[in-house]
Amino acid sequence: MSKPKVAIVQTEALKGNPEFLNGKFVRYDEDIDRLREKIAEAVSLAVGSIDNIIKEGETVLIKPNLAFQAPPESFSVVDPRVIEAVISYLKQHSKAKEVWIGDNPSLGQHVGRARPAFEMSGMRAAAERGGADRVIYFDEEELVDVEIQGARLYKKAKIYKPLLDADRVINLPKMKTHLAGIVTLGVKNWQGIIPNVHPSGEQQDLHRLDLGQKCADLLRVREADLTLVDGVIAMEGQGPHAGTPVEMNLLVAGAQTVAVDAVTSYVMGFETVEIPAVRIAATEGLGIRDIPDIEVVGVPVSDVRTFFKRPMNDPIGLIPGINAIIQQTCPGCFVNIRGALDNFRNNIDIKDFFEKTGEVFIVAGGVPEFEPEDVKGKYLFVTGDCWKLFPSKPKVEEAMKLAKKVIEYPGCAPVYIFAQLNGDLQALYQECGGVLCPTT
Repeated sequence: MSKPKVAIVQTEALKGNPEFLNGKFVRYDEDIDRLREKIAEAVSLAVGSIDNIIKEGETVLIKPNLAFQAPPESFSVVDPRVIEAVISYLKQHSKAKEVWIGDNPSLGQHVGRARPAFEMSGMRAAAERGGADRVIYFDEEELVDVEIQGARLYKKAKIYKPLLDADRVINLPKMKTHLAGIVTLGVKNWQGIIPNVHPSGEQQDLHRLDLGQKCADLLRVREADLTLVDGVIAMEGQGPHAGTPVEMNLLVAGAQTVAVDAVTSYVMGFETVEIPAVRIAATEGLGIRDIPDIEVVGVPVSDVRTFFKRPMNDPIGLIPGINAIIQQTCPGCFVNIRGALDNFRNNIDIKDFFEKTGEVFIVAGGVPEFEPEDVKGKYLFVTGDCWKLFPSKPKVEEAMKLAKKVIEYPGCAPVYIFAQLNGDLQALYQECGGVLCPTT
């Protein structure tokens, strides 16, 4: 059996990178030209010719990592320059009848919705400049019920019809870390092919220990014909939303998503066994994750391997005055509380917040050592559903009676608190006389 081939190509530093890294996205024609050339090189190295993937008269869907409603300067979304260059490359060099781009961002009603997310990220404008025939807002499209053959956990799903209608699909993820998945690359990018259902269900469901399995199951719906990773400016640390940009100037491409993710993860300084979605998908025969069993072409991995800061998912003790009481819970609430607090502390004068609001308590899961009197006259946030299943339920209920104000977030896992808890803490700060930072 032949090894899957994965290409690593260096784009070299783009003209717009310094301004981009300093907080302002600026597009230059020469950057698009260079990226288009490097995309052609990556495709040639990985699959020989774009004609080997896309036949005359076929429709092609590009599925980017739109993530959520965020500007390009967040580095949470695929670089608009890469979007434009990929589309213009396909329009110029493939025999495709039409080139589409579409996605459904995470967190849906809270910070998502495809149309405003495409707009804020600059992807709609980039797609139109590149010559896209359709920009598809998945959450405005028809859904198809699909039974996923061979799935271990996520056996039935509602899939956006354009993914099934397209003759060819290109998976276009961002190179970045992720609180719940270590990294978020091609396999996890398939989260966007299903809808948001709140407070839990479909895209928001199974964000506990089972997230990696869910993503591996979704890969069975349809493997991409090409996976191309945007590694121009990557993200390390508290991804997928509050990390730090890393200028890598790389593109990674291949016909097998798992192998591309494995190589990209390794380039980021991780061992492939550390990445749940990649490990599970490979174990189930959906691809290869062992680097010696992958034919890496182009730039050697050793020349570009960089040890990214790892994401930390523990919210306990992160912010003085915000007490996270999480003694028995799965990673679902754990991770999403941490994600919300990461965003919150980046936009708030924490000392002033504590002076104005006093102590704040966040409770999740079973809390046997929790004393309800501790929250008397204070603000209490209760996350998830499972706290009701533990013997400590009466303690939480008593605390809710004693607290000054209680906000509940139902769901398992309540992924939307990634945005909602952050927003509610900011609103509390304003109610108590605080002034938000201009960037908030």
